[in-house]
Amino acid sequence: MKFGEFRKYISKIDRVSICNAETLSYENYQFISQVPDKFDELYLYGIGRIQSEFPLREALDEASAHGYELTEENMDKIIYANCIEIMLSEKPRDFGADESAEDIAFSFS
Repeated sequence: MKFGEFRKYISKIDRVSICNAETLSYENYQFISQVPDKFDELYLYGIGRIQSEFPLREALDEASAHGYELTEENMDKIIYANCIEIMLSEKPRDFGADESAEDIAFSFS
């Protein structure tokens, strides 16, 4: 499945980290709506939940939970915040000759 097809199923209110499966480089976004269309043609390789770096000004709920107050001095500081991690690849995952992604995904339900 390509990311462009999957995008509509991602929460609109959670932070998102897009990770490249080939290079393991990643880009973080406050909302799925901020993720550029350049990723839409890549294949979905995996999805999970992690903590990743976000500017304090974009993670105010976590900041206040840790006792941070947003000031001019700390506005650009980094905080670790929960987000949805989406791993994308230039090539589709190989599930083997006898199984498809759907078979694997729904075998746990």
